[in-house]
This record gives sequence, C-alpha cells and structure tokens, in this order.
Amino acid sequence: MMVLPVRVVHSVGVKGVDDVSYQIITDATADMDWSLWDVCVIPMEVRLNNLTYVHGPNGTIGIPDFYKAQQAGAETGTSQISPYEFNRVFEKYLSQGMDILYLGFSSGMSGTFQNSCLTVDELMKQYPERRIICVDTLAASVMEGYLVYEAARKKAEGIALEDLADWVKALRKQAYCRFVVDDLNTLKRGGRISSANAFVGTTLQIKPILKINEKGCLQMIDKKRGRKKSINDLLNYYHTNSMKSIGGVVVIGHGNCLEDAETLRDAIQEQYPNTKVIVTHVGPVIGAHTGAGMLSIAFC
Repeated sequence: MMVLPVRVVHSVGVKGVDDVSYQIITDATADMDWSLWDVCVIPMEVRLNNLTYVHGPNGTIGIPDFYKAQQAGAETGTSQISPYEFNRVFEKYLSQGMDILYLGFSSGMSGTFQNSCLTVDELMKQYPERRIICVDTLAASVMEGYLVYEAARKKAEGIALEDLADWVKALRKQAYCRFVVDDLNTLKRGGRISSANAFVGTTLQIKPILKINEKGCLQMIDKKRGRKKSINDLLNYYHTNSMKSIGGVVVIGHGNCLEDAETLRDAIQEQYPNTKVIVTHVGPVIGAHTGAGMLSIAFC
C-alpha cells in the first residue's frame, strides 16, 4: 500500500498549564495486555475470507479463533481506522472537557495515522479550547504496545500532556524490537516475499528476522534456519542490548505460540531476575500479515 506523506500534529489548540485531564488513546495494533493500562484502544477491522470482524475491546473474534481459521487457509486482511471513527472516539473525550494524546500505528505501514491527523483538523474547529496531540509511534505490535504501556505509566506519575508527547518521541528512538516470522506463506500472500522464496524457505525451515526501522517500516535483517535458532536470536538480541533495561520491562508477543513465548520469557528471567517480562498475544490486525508462530520482543 502506498502511504501519502503524513503531517504529524505536534500540538493543536491552546497551550498552557495542564489544568485539565487528558486521555491517552491508541489503536488495536498496539499488542499488549490492555487490562494493564488506563488507555482507550480503538478497535480495528480484520477480514477472514469475505467476513469482517472487529479486533479490540469488546471485539467480535477471539485471537485463537483467528489464527485457527488462518492456518486452515482463510484469506486474511485488515482495514485502516477511518476518519469517521477517529472523530467519534476523539469527540467522546473532547465533549467531556478532556485533552487527547493519540499514540498511533506507524505511518510507515498504514494510512491510519494520517486519518487521525485529518480528523484533528476538523475537530479543532469545534473545540478550539482543547488540545489534541497525535504522535506517530513509528511502531507496531509489541513495540507500539511497549511505548503506550510506558506512556501510561508516565502519565500516572503526573506528567503534563505536552511533556509526555515529547517523552514518547524520545523513547521511540531508544526502544529495541525484533520479530521472527514462522509462516512464510503469509508473507508471500502479503507480497513481502516471492512464491519461490516462500517455497524454498519453507522447505529449508528458514525463519526471517525482522525489525522496525527508523522510518517505521518493516525491514528484514537476517535469516535463521530452524525455530530454535530463531528463538535464540531473540534471546541473544536482548543480551546484547539489555544493559539499560535490566530491572525494567520487556514485552514478548506471540502469534498463537505461547509455549515459545514462555520459553523466551523463562530464559530472560533466569539471567535477569529483576526484569519484568510481559507476555501478550500478537493480535489479528498484525497477525493477518505475519501469520501464526510470530514471536517478538520489545524493550528499552
């Protein structure tokens, strides 16, 4: 999908002291245990063959059910959050006298963030006294979830709206994230690899290792042969870059492969017992493009 240039809205409305409350809002691509934060999550649509479901709070499809259907051969797809839906969600809080910090899905992978910016332009005409700050996380899945989780923790400490927006922009440059994909056929259907590469890779048990680059786009950086070696790569990645995160938070995401996620979690906690490790699902919006068996890690 070609994504048009996005204007990041740094701050809209009246500046000044934070004498009113504000709400953090994100989207359903932020993979995390949503019960751990006080954040509004905007649901997103996913498709299985010709049927459309909703993933998010009060969604219409369970994560295991999604992966079961996908592994059975169902065609999968996703849709952006529309300007109309952003308007509906944002206005709910603006009408209550609250400001908004939206932490959005990477503009390098979707036009969803651009839609949020278009919505802000219209809403500020109706609520000129309010502030809406939209931050492009340049992230997805557990990396986006990690950034939002840390932002929610920081908000609970009493940080002001604009200061938190700047803090998240700084954190996104410091965060580490890596993915291993198990299902090459899903990457093939999404046009990310050729049919020939998918066939050879599947035959030889080649597992692509990916990261999210500085532009917020997925980038293949390595390949490992075999599932065990690919999981060890995530563990070694943490060992190499974990100096700042010891005693901090690590998020592990899995595409319906809980046992592998727990293996990685246990290996980290064995060597870094003071580190908090959160294991969470990779939801259908991301899973539609990465397939079952995806394993990922995010930390700072």
